[in-house]
Amino acid sequence: MKLYTIVLISKLILQNASLFVGKYQKREENFIIESNKKIRLVNLTSVGRMSQSQCANVCLQNSDNCCEITYASSTRECKLGQSGCCHTIFDDMSGSNLLHTSRKYGEYTKILFVSNGGVLGEWADEEYCTKGHYAIGYKMKIEGPHETDNTELNAIEIICGSRGSDRCGDKASSGQQQWGDWTWEALCPANTFLTSFSLQVQRYSDESRDNTGANHVKFKCRNFKDSGSDFDLGYLPGYGPYGSYGEWSDACPVNSAICGIKTKIQSHQEHEDDTALNDVKFFCCD
Repeated sequence: MKLYTIVLISKLILQNASLFVGKYQKREENFIIESNKKIRLVNLTSVGRMSQSQCANVCLQNSDNCCEITYASSTRECKLGQSGCCHTIFDDMSGSNLLHTSRKYGEYTKILFVSNGGVLGEWADEEYCTKGHYAIGYKMKIEGPHETDNTELNAIEIICGSRGSDRCGDKASSGQQQWGDWTWEALCPANTFLTSFSLQVQRYSDESRDNTGANHVKFKCRNFKDSGSDFDLGYLPGYGPYGSYGEWSDACPVNSAICGIKTKIQSHQEHEDDTALNDVKFFCCD
């Protein structure tokens, strides 16, 4: 594990604000963390000493202002971060546990879908980015062409980040099949998020002995608050060997972005034709 040096400024306390969350007193603490000569400022609010479940409940009760919190098991201290902040470097050094406030089913504002999805398979459970985080990029699990029973696209994973452009470490992928390898990541330009998508699908045919379902996916990235300029985002070469792209999905409304995913996966067919991933839906959150 890499060594990190934590430089404490003014005994870790720069401000002593008299704020209260329920019965707990808060104080602002600023940590400068040096990692490979890179300095990063992390702002945390010490809520007090309590159990891990109490710490998680504090964040849930203040979900408008709390995206993540850290809990130091050794000192039983609960530290709350502002919405969208990431404190993974600090957590690795201090041995704290990062507690996320999870999204609940129904918290999304819109479902994005396309009309050319494959017909085979069953819908898996939806998965979401942590509350306050949104999709900043994606990668795919693809089985390359070979002699028999190609499946091509087996899974899609969205990579999550905060509106402050922090890479937050969480991700979401819903269901997936077993074949293929993960691609490298494709990431949106800075301060933009995934807001719509298009799916390349080979249309199912009873006459074909080797249907593949979905082959590739691409997205558009857009600023969270801007309905104007967007950017196409695809993983090179941008398409698979079978099928064609359909029309683009609707876009997430202004002040929202993709935050969750739900995939339609065909189970393993043993000695019959496998198609793996056939269709996908994405969820928008504000």
